[in-house]
Amino acid sequence: MKAIIVGAGLAGCAAAWAFERHGYDCTLIEASEKAGGRMRCTTMGSHTVDVGFHVLHTAYPSLHRWLDVDQLQLKSMDAATDLIAPSTGTIKTIGDPLRAPSTLFPTIFSAGIWNALRMLRWRLKTRKHDLEAAMDASSLPLDTYFDSMRFSKSFQSSFLQPLFAGITLDSERKERSAFASFTFSAMSHGMMTMPKHGIEAVPTQILERLTSTEILYNTKVTSVSKKSVQLEGGTTKKADIVVLATPQHITQALLGDASHVRRKETATYVFECKNAPSQRARLLLNTEYGQGEQKILHVHVPTLLHASEAHLVVATVIGEDARLHDEDEERKHIQRELVNWFGSTANDWKLIGTTYVDYALPSGSTTAVGRERKPLVHDGIYCIGDHTMHPSVHGTLRSVERLLEHLEVPIPMKD
Repeated sequence: MKAIIVGAGLAGCAAAWAFERHGYDCTLIEASEKAGGRMRCTTMGSHTVDVGFHVLHTAYPSLHRWLDVDQLQLKSMDAATDLIAPSTGTIKTIGDPLRAPSTLFPTIFSAGIWNALRMLRWRLKTRKHDLEAAMDASSLPLDTYFDSMRFSKSFQSSFLQPLFAGITLDSERKERSAFASFTFSAMSHGMMTMPKHGIEAVPTQILERLTSTEILYNTKVTSVSKKSVQLEGGTTKKADIVVLATPQHITQALLGDASHVRRKETATYVFECKNAPSQRARLLLNTEYGQGEQKILHVHVPTLLHASEAHLVVATVIGEDARLHDEDEERKHIQRELVNWFGSTANDWKLIGTTYVDYALPSGSTTAVGRERKPLVHDGIYCIGDHTMHPSVHGTLRSVERLLEHLEVPIPMKD
């Protein structure tokens, strides 16, 4: 059997590995110069930097079915988030007291007793052994769900809304509440981690297991059918199985689906400094995000997890503002914002680069029901990737597992 897989991101690499192990003759076609898809790194000076903001949740069961997690050398972020009000410099903490008891009183102080109790109730509803359970029932739009949980408006605007704007890369949070519950389950029952050598280490580990798969880089596919793909320049490649492992907007274009896909854009501004502005490996979330000229959604310091001679401070921006990342005036604006966050010392930080990702996550309906968003097969063409399930690493790998289950191909459990 011959299989052609279009797209060498995490889903494409995983599918190729499973097919190859099962005896398929595989060709993996990638439009860019290397594999990894949206899980990529770049080099800035002496630093390996993730393209976009990435964390890896250890609670994802699929992660342990596909990867040697120890080999990734993961380091965990604190089980808490710091909330900053840039206009005053006030910092408060919201944590998970069940995993980090020391955050109990700071969380009550920051959230208020009733919001803290509602967070606890949400936490207790999560399921460690079935993170996706909430997706089985109908759900509400995110903000409607927060209202139904009776969180105060101030708590929503200062914590829940910016938090899930960052998770969904959508300031309007047009995502179903079931996905929020899935994410909250993952945060509650595992650690948010970062691989020592960057997020690209995840797809790279699978890519390095391929031995016979033909990989074509810098190769654009212009059309697909059940048994063939056509490459830019007119070459046609034939196969018994064609799998699209491309992002949502590319998959839709190749399938002739004209339905609208919302662009979810993100940029990061990477600064180098001598002393870290925070001593804890936590996300620093902007409680005033979207007010006035507040463009930075959150900041983190990855070098608090993996030591370096100099510290990196990474500021994340989402939406249309992300497109301005390479403009000098916008870079100055971001640095001025950081001065408001951290004081005049931020004036001395050196901007060593920016990253930008267009269509960084798929878009979906706020009222979708079920763990599967899209059918597996379209006119005989198989479609995998996070947009077919839900936007997460777990959703990506589950989409591959759904394909394998359909074709009766075993998951290549690590030896």
